[in-house]
Amino acid sequence: MMAQAGIAALALMAATPLAAQETQVAGAGSSAPPAEIHALAWLEGQWRGEGIDGAPATESWLAPAGDTMVGTFVQEKAGGGILFTEHMQIMEEGGSLVLKLKHFNPDLTGWEEKDGMVTFRLLSLDHCLARFSGLTIRCDGPDKLVVAVQMKSDAAEPEELLFRFDRAERPSGMIACDGTTLELNACMAGIRERAGARKARYLAAALARNADRPELVALIRKSDAAFDAYRETACEAVYTDYEGGTIRTVQALGCEIALIDERTRTIWQQWLTYMDTTPPDLPAPGRSR
Repeated sequence: MMAQAGIAALALMAATPLAAQETQVAGAGSSAPPAEIHALAWLEGQWRGEGIDGAPATESWLAPAGDTMVGTFVQEKAGGGILFTEHMQIMEEGGSLVLKLKHFNPDLTGWEEKDGMVTFRLLSLDHCLARFSGLTIRCDGPDKLVVAVQMKSDAAEPEELLFRFDRAERPSGMIACDGTTLELNACMAGIRERAGARKARYLAAALARNADRPELVALIRKSDAAFDAYRETACEAVYTDYEGGTIRTVQALGCEIALIDERTRTIWQQWLTYMDTTPPDLPAPGRSR
């Protein structure tokens, strides 16, 4: 994706910049909606397509780490070689999300000043659609991505550049749900059920391993009951926060899946592994899918 800063010069390279259709700009006094980074987990992976002058372009996003997703963009030249690259981060900020990026020439010299960057603040969020001020990222069918960025110019009507990508490879373990709202809800509910069943299996193994230590078993059970109470309250808060939105069920289920997976890994690390080279009682749990 290309940012507003410095984009006027690059716009000359684009064969057919499009009239603004995908992008929107925040109005005066508008506020960013509440959002958390796990809502963009669908963006994880590598995406390849055509960029400026039809030359190859690649966009890559790592899985959320804490409250941040890290990404890169590479725009190649039509005749080969790199035209420019971007380092990007989508992060939680002020209870919402913001996308920040910096541009680099092929020799890794930056476009922006040392501490400078281009910032896009969230306008709206739905499943497979993140609309930032001046920048839109959305799904365009299964394993297809559209990125549109508004160009900075003096034209009366704003123009935008449109990038279309195909997923290069779906990451192992990522949540992959597509379809209508009902289909998405059903898919996420299935993942939630599998995540819960796996946690129950790991918990049972931990209790069985420590069956000769009744005091520890009681504390493990108590800690798990406390976790369940926390999960229910935390994810109910997410559901309430998205009241009135079609995405609220997906967001709440995503909250549950993430917390259950975290708890399963805690159970595994604490009670199913060993201090020496003895293999763990069960495999290391990955992300539910």
